[in-house]
Amino acid sequence: MPRFISGLWSLWITFLSFCLILYGLAMVFMPQTMNRALVSTLLYGNNEVLRNAFIASNEPQQTFLNTLSGLLGTVTIGWAIQMAWIAHIPFRKGERWAWNSLLVSICAWAALEFIFKLTNGISGVGLFAHFGLLIAFAIPLLATYRVFHSWSAIDVR
Repeated sequence: MPRFISGLWSLWITFLSFCLILYGLAMVFMPQTMNRALVSTLLYGNNEVLRNAFIASNEPQQTFLNTLSGLLGTVTIGWAIQMAWIAHIPFRKGERWAWNSLLVSICAWAALEFIFKLTNGISGVGLFAHFGLLIAFAIPLLATYRVFHSWSAIDVR
């Protein structure tokens, strides 16, 4: 028996996913701007060596950084499209695998990003910069937990 979820939570996740798609597109089509504005300032703002690597680089280094930004943008776009699709159809229908898939994907991203930043000496605001997005995704998942995980919702197939 399908369980339909409030459209608010599905739209919330879909909206966040579309924001990530726009962010990824900016990384692909405006890599130098994104490197200066977000990466060097937000992530490495308190680390002079890393910040200077993004701001004061010569042409070959800048080309390399732009390429990395573009590749990261394409991966972000792909991930966000998948998140939006899952949120829009199976999550809204109340399919438990959709909730689990969103949770695992978000937790894997957040945990690995945090560990990577921590082990590479990023501290301060840059270390916790992704927590806002993590919380934004966690709100609809926490709000719908009981719907997806009630005893009556168990599928014994």
